[in-house]
Amino acid sequence: AITVRSAVVNATTKTVTLTLSRAVASTETVTVSYTKPASGAVVQDAAGNDAVSFSNQAVTNNTPAPTDTTPPVFSSAAVNGDQLVISYTEAGTLDGAALAGNAGYAVNNAAGTAAITVRSAVVNATTKTVTLTLSRAVASTETVTVSYTKPASGAVVQDAAGNDAVSFS
Repeated sequence: AITVRSAVVNATTKTVTLTLSRAVASTETVTVSYTKPASGAVVQDAAGNDAVSFSNQAVTNNTPAPTDTTPPVFSSAAVNGDQLVISYTEAGTLDGAALAGNAGYAVNNAAGTAAITVRSAVVNATTKTVTLTLSRAVASTETVTVSYTKPASGAVVQDAAGNDAVSFS
């Protein structure tokens, strides 16, 4: 239950506005009930007729969904052969838009002396990952690094709300 702090009647619009003890989230289902008090202030029409009690009436929830302004951020990366999978932290999903070429990603050996070409980048919106296909397999004993520089134009890694992923190195 959500406590009602106050009630204000508007006779002209025939409405009662309730001020609640807390905000209602956009995802909540809300119902309202009214039990006519035995005495004291009751809701009445202009002729003095008391409003009838009612229970569990559906309420239209017009609370807007919170605006997502948080960009996806690098979480982890793992490589298996020529597939390097990058995971992002993100409350929702990623935008599944097709990424062109290396999509701003660069892969190097641990010393940073030998680049490994990124042939393609594919977004999995639901799992919040980007899979890079590399020009060669990475050996099991090899350590590699990955970096991302958001491209100045074209499709970029972003969440479904349109927030661009943060560059990392």
